[in-house]
Amino acid sequence: MTPPRGSRIAALALAALCSGTGCAVGLGDLPLPAPGGGSENYTVRADFANALNLPAKAKVRLSGAEIGEVTEMAVRDYTAVVSLSIRPDVRLPLGTTAELRTATPLGDVFVALTAPAEATADTPALADGDRIAREHTSAAATVEELLTTASLLVNGGAIRNLTTIVNGLGRAVGDRGDRMAELIAQSTNVVHALAARSDDIRATLSEVDRLARTLDEQTGTIDDVLTSAGPALTTLRANSTQALSLVGEVDRLSRQLAKFPGLDGTETTGMIADINRIAEQLNTAATNPNASVAAMNSLLGPVIAVTTSTAASTDADFQDLALGMLPDVNHPGDPESRLPDARDWTNFIGTLTYTLLRLQGRITGAGR
Repeated sequence: MTPPRGSRIAALALAALCSGTGCAVGLGDLPLPAPGGGSENYTVRADFANALNLPAKAKVRLSGAEIGEVTEMAVRDYTAVVSLSIRPDVRLPLGTTAELRTATPLGDVFVALTAPAEATADTPALADGDRIAREHTSAAATVEELLTTASLLVNGGAIRNLTTIVNGLGRAVGDRGDRMAELIAQSTNVVHALAARSDDIRATLSEVDRLARTLDEQTGTIDDVLTSAGPALTTLRANSTQALSLVGEVDRLSRQLAKFPGLDGTETTGMIADINRIAEQLNTAATNPNASVAAMNSLLGPVIAVTTSTAASTDADFQDLALGMLPDVNHPGDPESRLPDARDWTNFIGTLTYTLLRLQGRITGAGR
């Protein structure tokens, strides 16, 4: 194939020039066409915190496709301003981000543009002269940072620590590796059991959460109850000594009543106990057809004899009778008892009056 006439003339002129001047020309001296570019491209500027490794005429890519090149780099207000020449047929939605990337660790840096995920055909596009703000740009790790991280990882970082941990575990286990295997198996079983009961655990947590929300909603009611119960609790605390004394007096009176001789003449029973036993036997007879009332019949005669009229009357022989401190021939008196006198009645009335006045003051006092 014969080369074009214009090419032959250019080659001859170049050969004549070189032979006349005695110069040597190689392929490295021949100019190469600039990549991309076009008079109809529009320019978008991006602000980067650091564009140190970005070369001149670096490529601009969108989703991996080349759409332009870097035409200019400048520094303004401690920010690297990079001018991107974009093909006119490429539409960049508003909100597009820019990042400095490398295809390989030792490869050239290029500008990667990423359109926002929510962009649609109706989203406004970047126009000529628009700017991508610094908060929407980022830079990939430099080669120096990658090499530094790799050296730390290999020479003194995670790999060495992991080796130390594995060696330490080996020394700790020693020749009892079977125990370690058993421990791992048990841990696995525990994890499986928890996973199997995950629904129950989730339901329990849900109920606890609902209970907590209910208590939180009823906080006001609980506070009101505690506030209302405060005066009553204070009154009870202030009168606890008197209340305990009253209970002690009632208990002492009960013990004294229990010492009265029984209707059947025995020392181990009392009149109150006999009446209670009669009531119990009557209740049993009313609820159980097969109940025996023999025990009640043995006590019923004396009771009827005593209560046959409006006044109690009885004809009984007391062989063993001790009233309070007054002893019997066959039974000693109570050493802690004494004959009642006017002091007992006065003390009782005074104690009761004092307790009622204190309670009235707590309930109807100031602020109640």
